[in-house]
Amino acid sequence: MAHRGLSGKVVLLTGTGALVEEVTQSLLAGGAQVALAGTLARGGRTVLPDPASPALPCRPGDPVVLGQAVDAVIDRFGRLDHVVNLIAAGPQPAPLMELDPLALRDILLRNLVMPLALVQRAYWRWMGTRGGSVINVVTDVIRDAPQDTALAGLTAITEWLSAELAPDVRVHTLMPGPSLGPDAYQAAIAGVLYDLLPRSTNGLHEPVLVLTEPRVSSLQAVWPNRAMARQAPPAAQVTWRQVLAGVLAVPEVPQRTNT
Repeated sequence: MAHRGLSGKVVLLTGTGALVEEVTQSLLAGGAQVALAGTLARGGRTVLPDPASPALPCRPGDPVVLGQAVDAVIDRFGRLDHVVNLIAAGPQPAPLMELDPLALRDILLRNLVMPLALVQRAYWRWMGTRGGSVINVVTDVIRDAPQDTALAGLTAITEWLSAELAPDVRVHTLMPGPSLGPDAYQAAIAGVLYDLLPRSTNGLHEPVLVLTEPRVSSLQAVWPNRAMARQAPPAAQVTWRQVLAGVLAVPEVPQRTNT
């Protein structure tokens, strides 16, 4: 059954893995037209959930190719209403002091540079004059220092872009709350996006959204304290730092002692 707010809308979905397939099928069931920039892995094969969903080339870490994917969607469908960017975590278990700096550069490229490039291209080619929405979805949270650093940066970028592009373009980042396990969170993402994409920005849906239970009604807005001009009611104010303190619990590091 088509979703009243998704029917006929065009969605560009980026990412890799089985979650891409689940989200694609959910959006197609809602009546959306979906283009894929990434791959769907099933048993070592690349598959498409529907022949009507074009697969666009997208090399990880290449903003130029990503921009070409945006152009291809607009050229084919004549519009671009929503962009969903699935951001997978790449675990780097080593402490920062033992981490190759180039590995951190790759993480920041994937988590910060690519989402920014995607928003910019979508905005200048279509959404700047016609509106739309961009949702970055943190598909899982790996509790290590490099990933925490990148996620904090993505949260800040989301706040600033949301402030710059409001009210015509909505920019969100969706992440799991500390009480929601990874399996339950990933199982809920497709349904949450199905309900969230057609919604208008309001007091309950600010830039950074934390899913505390596997349903859209459990979304908690993370009220920014810097970029957004309007303020939440005092009782509802929560900064992104407070939420990240729970989502990304920093482990205690033993203090070194001089002997």
